[in-house]
Amino acid sequence: MKSEALEFQPQIITLLIVVLCYFINGPAYPFEGNLIWLPLGGMSLCFLLFGFRVVFAAILASQLSEFWFHSQPFFDQVTLIRTISGAMGPALAIASMRFFKLSNFFFLAILTALFNTLIAFFVSSYIVSNGQANETINATDFLRNYLMGDILGCLIVLFFAALVVVPFIKYFFPKIAPSE
Repeated sequence: MKSEALEFQPQIITLLIVVLCYFINGPAYPFEGNLIWLPLGGMSLCFLLFGFRVVFAAILASQLSEFWFHSQPFFDQVTLIRTISGAMGPALAIASMRFFKLSNFFFLAILTALFNTLIAFFVSSYIVSNGQANETINATDFLRNYLMGDILGCLIVLFFAALVVVPFIKYFFPKIAPSE
């Protein structure tokens, strides 16, 4: 009975982590970029902890957060495309690091930010060229702001998890902490 109480659902935890990262992050600037983009780090953390089985929970959390905190319509094609593309960056980075057998948090943050920035640039360029946004994209500012915000957001969340969350779990819940 006690072990069942400590058992958790990874999808619910992913939903909570990503929504919390969106809430802490504050307003989003879609075609300019944020100085720090914490949701990217939250998704990377969840994909590292629970694997790729939580991808749909991360997409749902992003979609709900865009609706709740950024006043985006929930059933909007542009929001859905941007949400799905935002979850692809961390997934591709982790998959490529597993393929090449790499394991470095700093390199993961840079690779995740690079993939996410490139995907966001092409998706945003498509949205603007399709006439669905009344914005223009300055490519150099876009890439610089997104890359810097993604790297900082990813590093902040991963370092916070490594330095605060993991010792907390090992101290208070030693049975669910991995032995490695």
